[in-house]
Amino acid sequence: MFKKLLVLTILTLLSSPIVAQEGSDEYELRSNEKMGWIIDKDGKKVEGVVKLIGTAETPWENQLKVKFIAFDEINKEKKRQKFKTLKTDDLKGYAAYDGEVLREFELITYKNIRESSTTDGGGISGKIKLIKNLSTSEYMVEVLIPGTIKVYRLYGLPSSVAIGKNEVKEREQDIKYIIESPTILVVKNGGKIEELNSSDFKKLTEDCSYVRTKMLNNEYASYNPEKEEKKKSKLGSLLKNEFELNGAKIQRMALEILPDYNENCGK
Repeated sequence: MFKKLLVLTILTLLSSPIVAQEGSDEYELRSNEKMGWIIDKDGKKVEGVVKLIGTAETPWENQLKVKFIAFDEINKEKKRQKFKTLKTDDLKGYAAYDGEVLREFELITYKNIRESSTTDGGGISGKIKLIKNLSTSEYMVEVLIPGTIKVYRLYGLPSSVAIGKNEVKEREQDIKYIIESPTILVVKNGGKIEELNSSDFKKLTEDCSYVRTKMLNNEYASYNPEKEEKKKSKLGSLLKNEFELNGAKIQRMALEILPDYNENCGK
């Protein structure tokens, strides 16, 4: 009996809301609510409580919309608050504290051509995915690395429909691929946002001898200069193979090398 009571007590404590403070005000955060802010279309920063719509299984949802309530709109007499659902038309960005980690999302314009072409099969599901990715050009993408060289993570949009066993299986595989291999984007000195691939790191860092020396001396575990900087044929240089564009691999390289660049050679 004592053990059962102890377990129930622990579960109750774990499920209890966290108390967040803003000045003298208090608000009890639920498990899916985060302290944070939005940047509205006029560039105004509004602090409040953010609800991330996407999960680990649906991360692309965070790129399209978010739920938010400003601190001055919270009614502490009510247990449940009325959150506004904000989309890409409403915001320039938003941010939320996930534990001690600040996750920032920024509105960008980008056409995800690569994800549009990675459709399996020629069924309804693949056609819907193609249309969704080609027709969407504005995303609130997560900022992986801020600074002179800024890096974003963009998830493709999967089909919402699958008909028949084959399409269901293809959709499941596609979602797994989208989650495990997102598109990594890069922009340097406020220039054009482009897809980042493994052969880009040399050019991105060539004006920073500190980082280039470390790259050539194999001081970054994720980067092999003999492999990544191998001279290619003219045809090979035009074709970015899937290995060069592997999202997980590119993300590891970016997180290891580019913060070093920004810290030592960034403006």
